[in-house]
Amino acid sequence: MNYSYERVSTVKQDVKRQELSLDAYKIDKRFIDKASGKNADRPELLKLKDKAVKGDLIYVESISRLGRDVDDLRALVEYFVNKGVVIHFVKEGIVTNGTGYKFLITILGAVAEMERETIQANVKQGIEKAKIYGTKSGRPIGRPERKDTIPDNFKKYYEKWKSKEITAVEFSKLMSMGRTTLYRYIHEWENR
Repeated sequence: MNYSYERVSTVKQDVKRQELSLDAYKIDKRFIDKASGKNADRPELLKLKDKAVKGDLIYVESISRLGRDVDDLRALVEYFVNKGVVIHFVKEGIVTNGTGYKFLITILGAVAEMERETIQANVKQGIEKAKIYGTKSGRPIGRPERKDTIPDNFKKYYEKWKSKEITAVEFSKLMSMGRTTLYRYIHEWENR
């Protein structure tokens, strides 16, 4: 059997990128976890460990999707190799059907672990900075989400704009707002 193991760090993330990189392979069953790599609770990985048997193939988009850290990655790979299962790490081009993979897994796993730690440190530093100085883009931390209300006179000018009696420039001047804001209101109005 050909299996795939895919993992994203949060429930909101999409596995589409991983899925696309695995499209070239005939996958019989997909195992998808939506949990942080540091999260020990990866139920789909546990199911895969239980289901995979000698002769099966497991396709993983990248080594960073399988292991939480170098030790975890090596332990998981050895577990599957000892069962007679071959793992293909697509992005890195590593296949666990020889002995050369051990060195590569260790080095690339360490790089992925270091990269994850750097990202975590940068995010933490950014959050601390945002708490002190606020943010320059996006939604500011700790403030409620902005709820725009369409102005009362919008409908009257919208209908004139829609019937081409006035241009978008005239519309925005009549509303005393920039065109970006105007187009956001138009989008909200048309999609309500």
